[in-house]
Amino acid sequence: MILKGKPVTPSFRTSPEEWSREEWAKLRTKGFTSVPEEIKEEFRNDKEDLSFEAETIAKSCGIYLEFNRDRFRRDGVKEFIYMIRIVVPGGGPITARQWKILDEISDQYTISDAYTGEPKPSLRLTTRQDVQLHHVRKRDLLDAIREIAKSGFFTLNGCGDNVRNVVACPLSSFSKIFNANSLAKSIASYFRLPTGPYLEIFEIDPAGITERGTERFNYSENLLNRKFKIAVSGLHELNGKILRDNCVEVRTNDIGIVPVDGRKFQIYVGGGQGEKQGISTFSCLGRPLGIFSEEELMRALHALVEVQQEWGDRKNRQWARMKYLVHSLGIGWFQEQLKVRGISFEPPDEELDVGPRMLHLGRIEMGIEGYGLFIENGRVIDREGMMYKTMLRDLADSYPGVKFFITPNQHLLITDVDDVKELERFMRNYLKRTPSKLRTMSIACVGFPTCKLSFTESERFLPNLMSKLEQEWGDMEETIGVSGCLAQCSRPGTKTIGWIGTGYNLYMLKIGGDAEGRNQGGPLVDPETGETYLTHVPGERVADVTQALFQLYRDLAPPELRRPGGMGPFLRSLGNKRIIEYLKADPRTRDLMRSTIKAEVKT
Repeated sequence: MILKGKPVTPSFRTSPEEWSREEWAKLRTKGFTSVPEEIKEEFRNDKEDLSFEAETIAKSCGIYLEFNRDRFRRDGVKEFIYMIRIVVPGGGPITARQWKILDEISDQYTISDAYTGEPKPSLRLTTRQDVQLHHVRKRDLLDAIREIAKSGFFTLNGCGDNVRNVVACPLSSFSKIFNANSLAKSIASYFRLPTGPYLEIFEIDPAGITERGTERFNYSENLLNRKFKIAVSGLHELNGKILRDNCVEVRTNDIGIVPVDGRKFQIYVGGGQGEKQGISTFSCLGRPLGIFSEEELMRALHALVEVQQEWGDRKNRQWARMKYLVHSLGIGWFQEQLKVRGISFEPPDEELDVGPRMLHLGRIEMGIEGYGLFIENGRVIDREGMMYKTMLRDLADSYPGVKFFITPNQHLLITDVDDVKELERFMRNYLKRTPSKLRTMSIACVGFPTCKLSFTESERFLPNLMSKLEQEWGDMEETIGVSGCLAQCSRPGTKTIGWIGTGYNLYMLKIGGDAEGRNQGGPLVDPETGETYLTHVPGERVADVTQALFQLYRDLAPPELRRPGGMGPFLRSLGNKRIIEYLKADPRTRDLMRSTIKAEVKT
């Protein structure tokens, strides 16, 4: 495969002589069945950071070593801080008691002025339905994780080269047809790492730990080749109609599971959004592999993860995800791998529609009393006019039977309330601003100041971008995604308009996705010359490009596409050539279209 003029040459079934240094670090855990004493000691010593080996192993415990990027840019000093990721399979439920425990932990360990300009604690909801704690100091790591365990949640499998938190449609808990949430919990339990070393490192009392199921996947001594993501989409019935629900964006995962009818499942393999600057990598959606019965589904998942563990690249981490196996060896090869393991399945349905990306905001109309709460960029914090954190704590106190579910779009479902109208009145005491449609449909990853992979702002950038756009375009029912780097945790490439950090205060446009999440977008490439436009747009000019694209849609879209979510299909039908011509002529963007990057793309 040739990408961007450079070869993509993964080292499949990598021999130990070529293993990366991460592989040797993971090997010391013997499949996470034990952790060396000197590594355990690193979590307790006075040094603010961790060694490479300890940092690598800590990721499987849901811990990322980070540093305050704001301070580093200001005075060149690395102020080491940590992110803790709490695993919540399927996004919940989180009971009122559990929420209060996590809220108290954030009050004690996450105080920072990074998000409001004054020191405040926060919780961060993620696209993988995790809860993240940011700005934690090393001296507090052990206490924080011990207290998290009291809630019944773990941080194990939160990060690292293993199966990560399994995501699922949270509303499916109430579906009469198919409970994706329950299936996600079973999958997560099966692929959970051994808990013994985790309990030892953080001195967690095993007496209060309950395990779901006894059978577990057997990880190799150096675990998986890279992180591994699994998602399960939803299936609902409303007014006698069957609705598919792709709130999880199922095809962006290594493995995506789509219920055909609640008893049969189509599996997609090889999705992934992460890329790496300067290296031949790509974002893509998963390809249909086959249709599996309920009885064969878990066996198929086991086999697919086993194939990835055996074959995936252990030399070049940028080519270690399953998508490189799929795109190099093909779907037929994967199907043969399952057949030789005795797993039966039907041919895939290439025309199966996975459904639209539902956001589940506002009153829930699926036969339950519930409400989908918009939380801007998933940051549960108190701001002027939007007292999210206080409100949710008071809600948990006032409604002890309430349950929360994290959505894959960083919002919260509030369920198990007797009267939604009363709930809405309660929330209005804390939430004084009504966000625009454009704001509620848009999304950003964390970015600066905590994520050390990030090139630039994302969570702190998007609200300002919205403020520039809302006066004229606030009623647009389209989605904008912003990511601080090419890891693309907010999946901007599947949105109507995507912006990806390529340098400090510089962003690349991705186009071709849509509000419904059915399509994979990419850079703005001229199909005739191979030139790529708008790869390093200054942050203060992102609004100019976005407004020009909105204007293009308003001026030229045919009547049948002048509807909510119609902009993505319109831009795809128009084609990059005409979009480039329009942006070259528009006075807002003309100067930005003068420089390009030329790339040859062949597959």
